[in-house]
Amino acid sequence: MSVIVGIYFILFPLIAIVSVIVTIIYRRGRLKQLTAEPPFDFQKTDEICIDPTTGIRQQVWFNPVNGERYYQNIDDHK
Repeated sequence: MSVIVGIYFILFPLIAIVSVIVTIIYRRGRLKQLTAEPPFDFQKTDEICIDPTTGIRQQVWFNPVNGERYYQNIDDHK
């Protein structure tokens, strides 16, 4: 019985720690912009928006085939 309790108190905190680390790595990679230039199929629009979290101005590009939008940073100095 004590072996099961020992495994419980070692295994579950270890799973929680690994889960937090994997989540942090996933979220950092997901939010990172991989390229500075928009993909080939995208068309430049007249729309410029300001990211509310960073304050950086972004040019909006649009893909007419699938409706996807791409945000290109205009102000990199902030």
